[in-house]
This record gives sequence, C-alpha cells and structure tokens, in this order.
Amino acid sequence: MRTHGISIVCLLLYIHCSYAQNPLENEDQIFANSVAAEKIYLQLSGTSFNTSETIWFKALVTNAVNHMPTTKSAILHVELIDPLNKRIVDRKLLKISTGIADSFFQLHSSYTEGKYIIRAYTEWNKNFGPDFITSVPVNIYKLQRSPDETNPIQDIVFTKDLATNAFSVSSVIFPMVLDSLHKGNAMLYINWKDSTDSILIKTGKKFNTAIKHAVPLNVQIINYQLKTQNKLFKKSIVLDEEHGTLQFFPEGGALVEGLESVVGFKYLDYRSKGAKVQGIIEDNNQNKVVEFESNILGMGQVSLLPEAGKTYYGVITTKNGNTFKFELPKPKTAGVVLSLGHNKSYKELRVKNKIKNSDSVFVKLYHRGKNLYFLKSRFKNGLFVYRFQNKDLPHGVVGLTVYDKNYRPVAERHFFNELKEERLHIKIGTDSKEYSIRDSVQVSITTEYNGQPISSSVSVMAVDSSYFYGTNLRRNTIVSYFLLQSDVKGTVENPSYYFDNNNHLADLDYLMLTQGWTNYKYRPKRQLKFFQAEKGLEVTGTVGGMYKVSKRKRLKNNTYSINMLMMGEPLEVYTQDIDSTGYFKFALRDSYGNGQKFVIQPSDTKNKSSSFKVNIKRRKIPEIAYKTEKIIVPVDSVIQNKIIQKMQDDIRYDPFLLPNTIVLNEVVVSDYNLTPERAQMVDQHGMPDVVIDNRELKKKEKNWTGRLYSWLLYNYPEELEIKRVGRNGQLEMASVHGADFTYVVIDGIPVDIQDYRHIGDIPLRGIKSTEIIRNAPTANKYFRDVFNCGLCSPPPFPAILAIYTYSGKGLYGAFPNRTNMLNETAPQYSPLREYYVPPYHDPSKIDWNVPDRRTLLYWKPDIITDRSGKTKTTFFNSDVTGKMVLICEGITINGKVGYSEWFYDVTRY
Repeated sequence: MRTHGISIVCLLLYIHCSYAQNPLENEDQIFANSVAAEKIYLQLSGTSFNTSETIWFKALVTNAVNHMPTTKSAILHVELIDPLNKRIVDRKLLKISTGIADSFFQLHSSYTEGKYIIRAYTEWNKNFGPDFITSVPVNIYKLQRSPDETNPIQDIVFTKDLATNAFSVSSVIFPMVLDSLHKGNAMLYINWKDSTDSILIKTGKKFNTAIKHAVPLNVQIINYQLKTQNKLFKKSIVLDEEHGTLQFFPEGGALVEGLESVVGFKYLDYRSKGAKVQGIIEDNNQNKVVEFESNILGMGQVSLLPEAGKTYYGVITTKNGNTFKFELPKPKTAGVVLSLGHNKSYKELRVKNKIKNSDSVFVKLYHRGKNLYFLKSRFKNGLFVYRFQNKDLPHGVVGLTVYDKNYRPVAERHFFNELKEERLHIKIGTDSKEYSIRDSVQVSITTEYNGQPISSSVSVMAVDSSYFYGTNLRRNTIVSYFLLQSDVKGTVENPSYYFDNNNHLADLDYLMLTQGWTNYKYRPKRQLKFFQAEKGLEVTGTVGGMYKVSKRKRLKNNTYSINMLMMGEPLEVYTQDIDSTGYFKFALRDSYGNGQKFVIQPSDTKNKSSSFKVNIKRRKIPEIAYKTEKIIVPVDSVIQNKIIQKMQDDIRYDPFLLPNTIVLNEVVVSDYNLTPERAQMVDQHGMPDVVIDNRELKKKEKNWTGRLYSWLLYNYPEELEIKRVGRNGQLEMASVHGADFTYVVIDGIPVDIQDYRHIGDIPLRGIKSTEIIRNAPTANKYFRDVFNCGLCSPPPFPAILAIYTYSGKGLYGAFPNRTNMLNETAPQYSPLREYYVPPYHDPSKIDWNVPDRRTLLYWKPDIITDRSGKTKTTFFNSDVTGKMVLICEGITINGKVGYSEWFYDVTRY
C-alpha cells in the first residue's frame, strides 16, 4: 500500500536500526477473533405494525471483513421477541442460499401492544457474543375500534421526595375498565431501568384500587403492565421530560493541559434519543470559555485549550429555564493529543506532545480486525504530521492508534473513509410517473459498479411514502448497516441520515468522535470457538451406556448401530454406526414445515437394555437481555398518530378486520395444583373450565375405555365430541362443543395436525390430567405450529384440550413402553410464503366493493439482475392514493452494496 508523509524523519528505515524488538511489528495481520464472524443484515417491510399485518423481512448473511456472501453457515435463526417479558413469541428457521434468506412473521389479535425485537443469528456467530447478533426493534399495536377508549390506569401523580431521594408515584387502577369479565385479583407490574416491582390489586367488590410506590430520582421513564384474567395493558410514563445527558469525548481520548484539542459532544434526551441542544462551556470559576451547538442528532464538536488546574463544564438551559451542568473529562498534566483533518482526497493526522522532544512515535491503522499498515517515526519538536490518501484506505470505518516510544497506546481515533466508487450503483424507475388506483406498475432496475454493469441480488419494496416515512423515522439501510452500524457497538441513531448526501459527512465524523473510538467491535480478543457452523438440517446427540453394551456383546471394532426412522410420506430410514463415545449425527435432506417426527432406537430391536439412554443435542438459545430503559421508552407521538389513523381508516373501510369478540364462561376450579406446566398454560390462556385428574381417569376406566378418546367420549359427552374425519373416517378428532377448532396441547407442546391421529390412542395410565379450556382466543398462538398453511386464517372461536403426562415429553412421551426407543421432532426450514398482490389484469373483473387498503404495495426480496445488470418486475397499486416510493437494495457477489429510491404518484382516476 502506498504511503505519503510530511515532517517525518527517516520514515520506516530509521526505526529498523534503533528498535529491533518492536512488538508491534510482530503482531499478526489479523488481530481480532471477530474477523471470522458473519454479519447479518435485516431489511424489514417497516418498523411499526398493527396486529392484522405481516412483518416481511429479508436477511443478508456475509463475511464480516469483505461482505461477500457467507459460505460458512447454511442456517439462520430469526426470532420475534417480547423483550420486557423475556419470551420468544415466534421463530423462523431459514435456509441461507448464497448469503440470502427471507421470511415473515404473521401477527394476530392475541399479540399484546408494545415494543418487540426481531433477532437474527447463526449458530457460528454465537462464538462472538452479542455484538454479532442482529437485533431490530419494532412496535406492534392492537387493532381495535378505538385505541384510546381503554385507560385502566388513571390519576397518575408523581412528586420528588428529596428526603428519600426518590419519586413518589401514585395512581388509581381500574381492572374492570380493561377487562369487564375479570374475576379475582389482578397484578400490576412496574419496570424501570434495571429494576422491577409488582403489586397485587385486590378487586373484590371494589371497582378501583389506589396504589403508591417509589422509584429512584434518576429514573426518567417507568412502565406499567396491568394483567387481569383475560387481558394485558401496558403504559409508559415519563417522570422528567427535561432530563438528559451530555457527554464530552476529547479527540484521541484525553485532554492535556496547554494543548488545544477538538472535543466531540453528544446530548441524549430522556428517551435516550439525540436532540438538538446549545449551551456554553465554562470553567470552575464560571467563566465562559466557548459556545457550542449540536446538529439535529445532538452531536457536534468544539475546540478547547485547557488551562492548568481548571475543571470544565458543559452548561445547557432548558426551555423551562432549568440549568444543567455536565463535567468534562479532567485534563492531564502531560501527554499527547491527536487531531485528524479531512480533505476530499486525503486525511491529515497531527499528534502533539506537550514535551517538545524528538521521541519515537508509532501509528497503526486497522480495519475490521485486520491491520492495514504501521508507521514509525519521531516527533519533530513535539509534532508529528502525516497524510493518508483516501484511495489507499478501505471504504468504511478505519481505526488508528498512536503509541509512545515504549509501545504503549496513548491516543486512539476512528474515522469514516468515504469512497463512493466502492458502492453498487442502482438505477430504478417505472414506466410512468403517475398512475390510477389498482393500475399495473412496470419497474425496471439496472445495477452498475465502477461504471460497468454487474449482476446483483436486489430487493424491491413499494410502499405509501407518507405512511412509511411517518412510521420509520429513524431507519437503517443496507449501506448504513454494512458500512457503519455493523462496525461500531451500540445503537446508531437514524443511520440512513449519514448517507443521504455528502453534506452529512461532517455529522458522520461527529459520530466517530463520540461513539466510534470507544465502541469499535473488532477488539483484539482471542478465544476458542465452541459453536460449530450449521451446514444444513441435522439431528445430533449421544447414546449413553455404549461401553457396557460393547463389552458384553463383544462388538466388532467396538461399534454399535442405531436407526432413525423419519415419519412422513415417504418414510425415511437412517442408519449409523457409533463407537464407545456414543456420538451420532444424522444429516437430513432439506424439508419445510413445523418439525418432522422421528424415532431413534438400536438396530437390534430385541435389545431392551436400560443401559441405552439416547440424548438429543439441544441448541442453546442466546440470552434475552435488553436494557429496560430502551424497551419501555414511549413510542414517538408522530409514529403513534400515523399508526392509529391508519387503523381507524382501515376499520372504517373494512369492519371485518376487527377481531371477533369472545364471551368467556365462568370458570370455577377448586383444589387446582398449579404445577409449572399448568402455570404456563394458565398464564397464557386462563384457568381451565374442566379438570379431570388421574384418580378420576382410573376410577371410571372400563376395559374398553383404556384409550383416551374412548374414555372421554363415554364419560364427558356433554363437554366434547369425537369426530371421525378424513378418507374412510380413519382420523379421530376431539372437538369441544361450540368451538370452531380444538387445539390439543400435551405438556405445553401443541400437537401437529398430522399427528392428531395418534392422540386418541394415548393409554390412560400415562396421563396425569386432562383439561378443557372452552373459549381460548389466545390459543391461535399455536396456529402456525399446528397447521402448515401460510395463507390460512386462524379459527375465530378456538378451544384447547390440555393433556399432562407423567413423562412430560409431549405426544410421543405419552405412550409408556419398556424399550429404549426415543420419539422426538427433527428441525425443518420454516414454510415459505410469497407476498400476495391482487391481480387486476382485467378491469372488467375487478370487484370494487372489496377494499384494497394495502400501504405495502409490493415486496419482492429475491430479484437477480442479469449479466447486463438489468431486470424488470410488475405489481398492482392498491386503493391508497398519494406519493408512493420504490425502495431497492442490492448486493453483489463480491460484497458491494447499494441503495436507491424512486417516487411516483397514484390518483383515484
């Protein structure tokens, strides 16, 4: 790599003579363990949704260093998480093909309102910690007739109590306002920062309950969760809207007395969002030193010449006249300061030493965990100056560290090197700039790199621009992720802002001053890799007791065979020899569904030795740990108003969007032992209507009712019926009276529809209890686990037949036996689904009485441009009028990324 310098004495060669044992020269080119990681970018169809919508997403999985499609992992895990309650509400297992995967999360009425997280990771990336697990927040709103009519938490008052250094918060709770069918006690959960509290709301004959509690003074936001028998209500409360934090970051890391330094600063409001601010810096004698003003994201920089013995403060005054002071880092009495100047073609590094000497100075430049090159020189009268040509550095975040003569780091700085020619250039357009509703839109796409056509993988999203930008105020793009967000820790607020135009490059440097230098992801940390990359679907595990069997049977080569029978059409049989370690691994063919049943047993089926214990290896799910203050922050009012307005408009045009109203029967259950399994079901669906324990099962058992369904049909015909369905009536289905469909959940595990034929044969001796939940709207959470039907709608009036077995292992564990056969479920890729666009090819056949309220007009995540860099696609508009935007994101096989937008208008006629 070429280097260009000024004011450097005998660069490179001089130091070779004087310092033969330079440890920096012996450092490996690759210094960070995370160089081997994968980057995962998620493109979402939005970040705010209501419970009638679908979240569409595309994932790009690349090598961390060069952004080329990964060849390491073949499976991607994507989860929809409720972070406040620390639970996964939906998950996808996706096949990665040429670094790309796409899928969806179908929302429904059982989801509660709140902030959710979409998390994506590979098994391999678990080796590198949370920095390489992608998490994107989304807001989900409940689709209801009047979003503001329910307010069960009222009369909130808070006061500062300086004696106890806490806020005293009081409120009145109205459980029946939230849930008119509620009976018994309710629970109020209170969350703030990293703490939580709970209060039992004893309703009885009272309509409301007054509560009072305390939280620390440094808390800006608290979150209420009121949980009644059937509903959950969330509300975030801001205690101090004027509270904010102002931090200062000296360029290079430290202030030094007598040396002028650039100081970056960043202001965050009570929401932990950047906000425009202005103020002054004053010394400890309240002398004004300099004024400062931030950009719209709360960042900026000032120059400061610290004087000996002085302390400096940033002072801001709020619109209400309150003054806040924030201390700057204390200046050092000796040391060096760093400054980096930017030019269109080069960057100039200046390092000043307070002692005007000619000591040695070393500078290392690095990028995504790899060393670029190393500079060696001396100070000249306490000054070192060097110019880096932009074209000699890679595109993106570059770091540099300055070392003293003893090879100790004394200053550090990260900067963004902008090389526009390194991006993929995407041209997108339509055959017209104006259309009518439900018109066909012809889209053409061209991709180029460095002026030459290039084949690329692109995605196209067409959406109502007013709604999209109004609900995605601070979003990322493929360019902002790969070039910026993926290389620095923490949240980069409104990342796409920095790549809108060249005028924002200065703002990008403010970000590097305040976040990049302390939060670079590629730190020099080496560690063992405990997680292997997944190459495809597989079942792995161990068989215990192999040594005993081998010795007794005197097996040849000390091996033993096991069989795995995979259920389905057709049946598949896998056989494998295992040695005394007992380890086995079955590689499976690609298949799509919600899991495939299988059994594993020794090849010698006569061997019923209890020595064999088959253990399936379970994948370790990363911990769900997100900062509470980021989870409970209220949604921006602009976003909320847009979402509510859309929901009201959609309901007005299409009332059938409203979820059905379920009337719950009275539940009276006594002596109910709330085991952990039952507690989970009660928490999700409420108390059961009917409970049949094992004593009753045995007491009423007849010789011909040893099967579960025969027994239920004979003893509880008033509660349910047993239907025979399918060809020749070979399939038995239990149906609770009055329900559209009855989900069967065994030990908390929903049974796949294909396995319903086995349920009726469960022997009574294996069952602890059988329970019926008549009206359970929340049961539709199992819909996608039970049915492999992406376009079907959940039943409006479902019920649950809950079965608890002694084994606690679900359906196949409910059949007691004396063999060493293991029944389990093998992984499958999540079912595929294509975004549906109504075909309005023939205007004479369009039913204009059926409203088309789509704001997302088109979602196509997997388009490939040809060798000439061109492709076309077509879709139809909806009934929404106004300005529409086409968003196109692309990546090449060699890791170049690009982004483009195109606008067109839709009118009613």
